[in-house]
Amino acid sequence: MRPSPPLTQAALVGWSRDLGPDRLASEALEEALAPLLSRLNLPRGLLAQMTGVDYRHLYPADSPTHFGGLAAARRLLADFPDLADKIELHFSTSVGRDFLEPSVASAVAAALGLGPQVRNLDLGSACLGFVDALDLAGRLIEAKALSYALVTAGENSRPLLENTLGRLLGPEATIKDFFRNFASLTLGSGGAAMLLGPSRLHPAAPRLKGAVSLADASSNDLCQGDFTGMETDAAKLLTAGVRLAEATFRAGQAAYGWTADSFDAIVCHQVSRVNTDKLAEALGLPPGRLFKTYPDYGNMGPVAVPFSFGLAWETNFIKPGQKVALMGIGSGLACSMMELEIPPAP
Repeated sequence: MRPSPPLTQAALVGWSRDLGPDRLASEALEEALAPLLSRLNLPRGLLAQMTGVDYRHLYPADSPTHFGGLAAARRLLADFPDLADKIELHFSTSVGRDFLEPSVASAVAAALGLGPQVRNLDLGSACLGFVDALDLAGRLIEAKALSYALVTAGENSRPLLENTLGRLLGPEATIKDFFRNFASLTLGSGGAAMLLGPSRLHPAAPRLKGAVSLADASSNDLCQGDFTGMETDAAKLLTAGVRLAEATFRAGQAAYGWTADSFDAIVCHQVSRVNTDKLAEALGLPPGRLFKTYPDYGNMGPVAVPFSFGLAWETNFIKPGQKVALMGIGSGLACSMMELEIPPAP
């Protein structure tokens, strides 16, 4: 996609996040997989050692997959009661969905009580849907095609995780099966919501400054899945993803003058330690500026970037007066990068 001209009119008015209440340690997962690990002569501690993921969170089994996004949106709109009626566009970017129709966005909108003026759309791009939705909504606000937009995402990895455990504990599971399903064991659950609006009405809000996105559709088969399971060629996915990220960052350099030192804080899609470290190394990013949530929350899909942004703000990793990068590589393959500018404190 052609880089958008620098943005000046779109801002992140507010945001909220939600977390699955059930905390599951990697040790507990390996305990459940003990028969398989013993049969394959694999050591304990392998999951945390290879991925850096110590914990992930889950919602109850009967929770809708979009529950976290809905919960986050409810808290967000409670903080901006005067703006709910001004929302004209709502993107739901959840990967998991409990039904093929209607749109997940319509179910979330009904539960929120959004009005008939809202166009409710599902926008799917694997783990990058949320970032892409911010970009598209921001461009529409820039063009004065709308005033306010809501973006939500919710993921509940419990069904996929339980199905994966059941399959790996079958008598015919091989070491190849284990590693092809390895990424499924890192998935976490949560929700996020962000409200976008005109920066002229919200001068203290973070501003969207620009975004770039590139695709490598020839690699669409490196990670594929549904609730029954997800299989990943981790090595090829990492190589292809980093290569695509390098090309995307070069596009950002050409369009906006980005350098490896441009950003005070970097929030990237959280997959694992090796993915995060390889991305930082390939782009020359200062490691201390990357905000990492994968050790405690795992890979939360499209929720990861907005969830991590919210947590970074709450913990003062992101501060007023800074430039922030949102980055991600998702199945497809797709890569998106966005620049935010936080106005200085008054």
